[in-house]
Amino acid sequence: MKDNERHIEEKFQRFFKAKFPQVKNFARMLLKSETEAEDVAQDVFCKLWLQPDTWLNNDRDLDGYLFIMTRNMILNIFKHQQIVQEYQQEVLEKTVLYELTETEDILKNVYYKEMLMVIGLTLEKMPERRRMIFEMSRFKELSYKEIAEQLNISVRTVEHQVYLALIELKKILLLLFFLLSF
Repeated sequence: MKDNERHIEEKFQRFFKAKFPQVKNFARMLLKSETEAEDVAQDVFCKLWLQPDTWLNNDRDLDGYLFIMTRNMILNIFKHQQIVQEYQQEVLEKTVLYELTETEDILKNVYYKEMLMVIGLTLEKMPERRRMIFEMSRFKELSYKEIAEQLNISVRTVEHQVYLALIELKKILLLLFFLLSF
C-alpha cells in the first residue's frame, strides 16, 4: 500500500510541477495580483488532490478543466468582494444617515431610500471640493489629516468643509421632515 501511495504522490507532484505555472499565470491575468493568483492556484491543486480520479490515470488533456476550475474560483472571489463592498456601502450610508438625523425615531418616519436619494442630490449640488472632502471623510472613512495631506490643504479647511456639508445636509433633511409631516 505504501508503494501505491508514493506512486500517487509522485504522479501528483509531476502533474503539479507541469501545470501549476499555467494555472497561476491564468489566475494572475484575471486577478492582477501575484499573491492572489498564487493562492487560487494552490486552492485549485488542493481540490484536485482530493479528487484523484480526475487526474490519476487519466489520459485526457486536463488544461480546459484546470482553467474552468480556476475561472470559477476567481468568479467566486469577485462575487464575495462585491458582497463585501455592498455591505460596507450600506453600513456607511446608514452611518451617515444616522449621523445626520441623530435619532432612530426620525429614521422610522422617513423612507430610507428616499432619504438617500435626497442626500445624493444634495451632495451633487455642493461645490465639488466640499462634496469630495465630505465623501472622503464619510464614505471612504479617511481621517481629516489624511484628507488634508491628499488634497494639500489644512486640517482646519477639511473640518470646515465637512461642517458646511453637514449643515447643508441637515437643512435639506429638516425641510424633508417638515414636508413629510404634513
